Amino acid sequence: MKELYCVIGNPIAHSLSPVMHTALLEQNKIDASFVPFLIKEGTFTTVMEGLKALGISGFNITSPFKEDILPFLDELDPEAESCGAVNTVVSQNGRWKGFNTDGIGYLEGLQDIRAITEADRILIVGAGGASKAIFQALTHHTDARLTVANRTLEKAVQMVEGTAHKAISLADAESQIANYTIVIQTTSSGLTKENANLPIRLHDLTAGTIVSDIIYNPAQTPFLKEAKAYGAVTQNGLPMFVNQAAIAFELWTGKKADRDLMREIVLKQLGGK
Repeated sequence: MKELYCVIGNPIAHSLSPVMHTALLEQNKIDASFVPFLIKEGTFTTVMEGLKALGISGFNITSPFKEDILPFLDELDPEAESCGAVNTVVSQNGRWKGFNTDGIGYLEGLQDIRAITEADRILIVGAGGASKAIFQALTHHTDARLTVANRTLEKAVQMVEGTAHKAISLADAESQIANYTIVIQTTSSGLTKENANLPIRLHDLTAGTIVSDIIYNPAQTPFLKEAKAYGAVTQNGLPMFVNQAAIAFELWTGKKADRDLMREIVLKQLGGK
């Protein structure tokens, strides 16, 4: 019987997960389909019930549902439990287990630029599901000092609670931007033309600062364009996207994902950017 995998989110039309995972499924001769599902406001519970009824083999969750999925899961991987957000669900005998591959996938990509040390001062902009996963990965696997800035300060405070790390407002982050060696943009700003406003301005950015945006489509967000203009070393969300998807594929199928193929597929879809 043909298996079914999917990615859910809103918006979802920009996602390149289907073409990438379809290529992996074909390469491994797995009889399965991977499709995108747009979840409209107020329909999340209905969609989850539908996926259960369909006998979905596994799925990815993207913004803004990485926390909404939690009540529908039967089990959580420790990494997902620690950050309170899930981006990958594996179905085994009708039971759904949630994982979060975002954080470690992001960290692997960041370390392609250089090793992260205790001298690094890292600013994370945003406090959503992806931000939580990245924060947990950096906390567990590096000695860098972290600061979380968010439009709603309370959410940032909750994220750093119980740690030695800091939470500040977006205004404070903007005024202190010169103090950071790495800036990570995790909000949906720049994902579409409608939300292209920058969460913070970068006019005081120190040249040579690593500035990362977890969005991969478009390849150059307004945030990265501004950072580059001030002399930053920039990285978009492609490494994180490929790495987290590779881990998800391996969880679903037990087969090693060809990351070179995945990267080639995505770059082709983005026009080689």
